[in-house]
Amino acid sequence: MVEKSDYGTKMDDIILESLKPQVEEIKKKLASGGSLSHEDIITLTLYTQGNHINHIDMRMDSMDGRIDALDEKFNDLSMGFAGLRVDFEKLRADVRSEISEFGTKFESKLADLGVKLEKFRGDSSRMTAVIGSICAASIALATLITNIMSR
Repeated sequence: MVEKSDYGTKMDDIILESLKPQVEEIKKKLASGGSLSHEDIITLTLYTQGNHINHIDMRMDSMDGRIDALDEKFNDLSMGFAGLRVDFEKLRADVRSEISEFGTKFESKLADLGVKLEKFRGDSSRMTAVIGSICAASIALATLITNIMSR
C-alpha cells in the first residue's frame, strides 16, 4: 500500500519531483520566447494535473473531518429525536390515561345528575299536586266568599 504524505501519495510526490526539472526548463524556454514541443505540453499537463489532484486530495482530507463532525452531530440529533419520541409516547400515554379518567368521572357525575333530575321531577310532580290543591282550595274559598257576599 502506498503511504500518504502532506499532499498526495509518496508516489505522486516522486512523479511531481521528477517532473520539476523539466517544468523549470520549459518555463525558461517560454520566458526566452521559445515554442513548446508536444512533449513539453504533455509534461506541463502531467505536472499541473498532478498538482491539481494533490490539491483536491487535500481538500477532500479536510472535508473528511467536516463530514465526520456532521456525522457525529447527526448521530447526536438522532439520539435526541429518539429521546423525544420516548417522551412523546409517554406524554401520549399520560394524556390518554387522563382522558379516560376524566371520561369515567364525567360519566359518574352525569349519572348522579340523572338521579337528581329524576328526584326533582318527582318533587316537581308533588309540588304541582300541592299547588293544584292550593289553587283548588283558593277557588273554592273565593266561590264561597262570593256566594256569601252575594246573599
